[in-house]
Amino acid sequence: MRRASDRREGERTGAGRRARDYLLAGRTDPSPALRGRHELENLLLFLSDDLREAALAVGGIEGFLLRARALVEQSEPSPDELLRLIEDRDVVERFDLLSDALGSLRRSMALIHDKLKSHPNH
Repeated sequence: MRRASDRREGERTGAGRRARDYLLAGRTDPSPALRGRHELENLLLFLSDDLREAALAVGGIEGFLLRARALVEQSEPSPDELLRLIEDRDVVERFDLLSDALGSLRRSMALIHDKLKSHPNH
């Protein structure tokens, strides 16, 4: 069952991993309406980097979730393995990275929005 917050994003495409791989490769392809607009070039580069950083963080969080799932599905879960997972500081760093990347992504998008509003079709 999907959460309401997840359903707002629309139907699942099955492209989750492919989409993240595409983002990790840094292949953001702006639309023709955005390409070639000198005032947007740097902002689009920052946005692409923010997308890549967010995808990296999501990948690390996904890895943690998969390890947690595998551990609880074991026939004899090891308390020591559970403790190692609980104390894994990398996942906390990934959440921090994701938060920073999403904040930066939103700022980049807001700046692009402002440029588009102030200079339409330039």
